Amino acid sequence: MVIVSLQQLSDEGLDSAKIMRIVTHPVRMRIIELLAVKPLTWKELSSELGVRTGSLYHHLDTLERIVTRDSQRRYTLTKLGQQVFAELNDEKKTPAQSMQGIEKAMKKRTVAGLAREVFVPRSLLMPLTSTRTRAILTLAVVFAIAAGLLLASGNELVLFSFSPSGSALLSLATLAGSLCALTAAAYIALAVAFKERGDVATLLASTALSFIPLCIFGAGLHFLYQAASASSAFPLSIFASSTAVTVMFAFFQAWGAGIVGAGMSVASGLRVEKTLVVSLVVLYATMLLVLLQGGRLA
Repeated sequence: MVIVSLQQLSDEGLDSAKIMRIVTHPVRMRIIELLAVKPLTWKELSSELGVRTGSLYHHLDTLERIVTRDSQRRYTLTKLGQQVFAELNDEKKTPAQSMQGIEKAMKKRTVAGLAREVFVPRSLLMPLTSTRTRAILTLAVVFAIAAGLLLASGNELVLFSFSPSGSALLSLATLAGSLCALTAAAYIALAVAFKERGDVATLLASTALSFIPLCIFGAGLHFLYQAASASSAFPLSIFASSTAVTVMFAFFQAWGAGIVGAGMSVASGLRVEKTLVVSLVVLYATMLLVLLQGGRLA
């Protein structure tokens, strides 16, 4: 069964009823109360609660934004968790006022939260893949955009690495092949590492979207090179040796890997922190491809 995390609820739209179901469950209330006193290890928390391992994992996943782990791997309350505890234990407030305070705190945006929504866009992928029809439509539109960018720049894409293409057909073939390969890798990883079945349509759509950042970068680099070739005022050598270009390339690769991780999370219901590990493996494989290509960017 798919675990509905707080992040998912935040993406879908929080209301008092949903928040109430999260924070007023007796086991989750007890977790918040215990961690408000001091951080606890898994063993200590399990002993205090007296619940089964699977049940405890479920409650901690549901409290994703309220409970975290510190550097010593002990469970503790986040800043939001501390606010929730304070609201629930404020005797001067009515239950309705407490819920309003919690709702406001949970909807509060932070710079880190906004950055996460851009680079790990679960909130974007959820509505785009909420039904099979939407996922397929998203796949078609995003694939067409990626293909257009590759054809315009004359590049071919292999996973998250691009290089000059010999033909338009080759550009389309490598894009389709990379899409299938990455989707298959994500599906297998979910099944083997996490024992979860990911929705294939969601994985396809999110993988296609993960190519867009690198396709944009490749197209931008191509057109800048063309502009520089036509003007002696801009040195061409910057494209061959600039550290800044290489750093930007790695940045867009990491962005794409983050989108894959977000898609796996949406497709399976797993916490994105788990699925991002698989994205990093894909990114390392891509870096190996770049080295095999001689370490040059198109």
